[in-house]
Amino acid sequence: MNDPGTEFIKKTRYPDFSTVDMILRIPEPPQGIPVPEGAKVIKLPSPKRIKVNSVAIRDALEQWEPEGFFSRSSITLKELSFLLWCTQGYRKIKDSEVTIRNVPSSGSRYPIETYFVAGEIEGLETGLYRYLPLSHQIVVERVDSDLPFAMGTASMNFKLVTRAAVTFLWVGIPYRSTWALGNRGFRSVLIEVGHICQALIMASSCIGCRVHPIDLFHDEMMIQLAQLDAETQWPLYVGVVGRRERDL
Repeated sequence: MNDPGTEFIKKTRYPDFSTVDMILRIPEPPQGIPVPEGAKVIKLPSPKRIKVNSVAIRDALEQWEPEGFFSRSSITLKELSFLLWCTQGYRKIKDSEVTIRNVPSSGSRYPIETYFVAGEIEGLETGLYRYLPLSHQIVVERVDSDLPFAMGTASMNFKLVTRAAVTFLWVGIPYRSTWALGNRGFRSVLIEVGHICQALIMASSCIGCRVHPIDLFHDEMMIQLAQLDAETQWPLYVGVVGRRERDL
């Protein structure tokens, strides 16, 4: 019987750096997916000006549990801005190469792209968006009122997702990491998406929301939904954000 787990660990052990593309002077891959020509880009409110509740770390951890139900609720554009900044945003840009973001990344490679389906976000049409961390903006990938239903089907959590305010889809681009780290970079991609989801859980508690992480989904459906390149862009994890009770 094949053992893909053992094979993965063996093939991603500490690499021979003489075979790493960075050492071989192969050009570095871009740090972000280009914005399509003519696409609408929306500037988000500055995270420095957003006031949220102070929640103790212990309270945030002890109050979290897997969600089986969300009421239909919404979040504001400011709250979305806060969640995106906490999970993927820049805290400091020192120069063109050295940056500090809100989640750790092996070798500062940051191989994760954040997509999200807006269900009920004030000021945004229902549809698929992608976060642009460096400029703290979002790009409209597709406006479509049926996308929450498509995401619910793809994630096998139809009722939860269709009632959520927003559903995040984190997509890994492994070559950003393997370019510098060799095969070891594949581990880094999987580890980093876990950091991001945990940050979302903590940040969501500050705006009165809860998060249901989903790692079991139909890969091909997610690839089609986000129009990904299946060879280089991998759907890895989903985070559904909502409230148990309707907003007052």
